[in-house]
Amino acid sequence: MNSRPDLATLFVDTLALSMAANAVIAVRLTKMAFGVVDPQSEGPLMVTEKIDAAAEATFEAARAIVAGEAHHAAGRAVAVYKRRVDRNLRRLTGG
Repeated sequence: MNSRPDLATLFVDTLALSMAANAVIAVRLTKMAFGVVDPQSEGPLMVTEKIDAAAEATFEAARAIVAGEAHHAAGRAVAVYKRRVDRNLRRLTGG
């Protein structure tokens, strides 16, 4: 069995992530524009979330590399962002 990730799978995961991230941006901006969420609190939250996600994704990729599984580094980083984007989408949509 080949334990290496398929590039097509990584592509599909990355594409799904980009679509979900765009949905979060759209919901977030719409809610700010209509006064549903406070831009003064949502703005700093966005920055903090991005820094935290980048740190976690970097850590997961590095962990894969150190474990001798460098071929999993990109997928693990994408998975971190996907979890965080999904969590944001649920928070913003009440789902």
